[in-house]
Amino acid sequence: MVITGASDGIGRALAERCAVAGAQVVLVGRNEAKTRHVASELRSRTGNDRISFEIADLLYLDEQVALAERLRAAHPVLHALVNNAGALFLERALTRDGLERTFALNHLATVQLGVRLLPSLLAAAGADGPARMINIASRAHMGGRIDLDDLQMNRGWTGWRAYAASKLGNVLFTRALARRVEARGVCVHAVHPGLVASRFATNNGSFGRLQRRVMDWFSISNQAGADTAAWLLGSDVGGRESGGYWVRRARVTPSREAQREDLADGLWTRSLALAGISEPIAGCRRA
Repeated sequence: MVITGASDGIGRALAERCAVAGAQVVLVGRNEAKTRHVASELRSRTGNDRISFEIADLLYLDEQVALAERLRAAHPVLHALVNNAGALFLERALTRDGLERTFALNHLATVQLGVRLLPSLLAAAGADGPARMINIASRAHMGGRIDLDDLQMNRGWTGWRAYAASKLGNVLFTRALARRVEARGVCVHAVHPGLVASRFATNNGSFGRLQRRVMDWFSISNQAGADTAAWLLGSDVGGRESGGYWVRRARVTPSREAQREDLADGLWTRSLALAGISEPIAGCRRA
């Protein structure tokens, strides 16, 4: 399985649980020294030698695509993908691709990997059950709004609005992809991990670190935050249902916006165009 954002927080906790279970795990991180150290530490702590890593800065389109290509070449059969990498930014900035960075990292990287690795996931479907994709979303999607004509939020940007919109995008993408791979042997899930005591938001300077200290008063552990994703990866339920939004091992109803198929399809079309992916996609049917 492949886990993005695996050098810290929920991703690292999930990687350790999967390694303990004997899975082959590929950690994806941005910092090579840190990610290499985590991979080595997990091999030592779990006794599982089937832990490797890949380095990519998922803010950027070329690195998203290159990572997907490397993973497909190295893992033509892939049983699970966890799109966990993400961040909250309190200052608006564009990537070198001209994309608002919250959108680029939290949403478009999930689309890139989710779609470009579909052939490997479809190849894994069989006697052992369906392959699984977990997209780490958030309850923040409940306040999210997406304007299909202004995906980069040139109007009315705030850090929280951009974050909420990106998490709404995660749920919409999950639902859109699940419909397109229906009955093809890939189950797709969106998960709210809870408010987790991680390094989330500390990238925003002194204010972000203060915000993190306040959040930690109400936070759960990284292990608890990884629980629902781990359960969906290993349970029969996770292999039977697809397209759902999960909180504490329960499938719950997402926001009204997240249930709009027209919005999901519009975002799907625009996101694939920005990602440079053409339909029809191998293994997908048109919705």
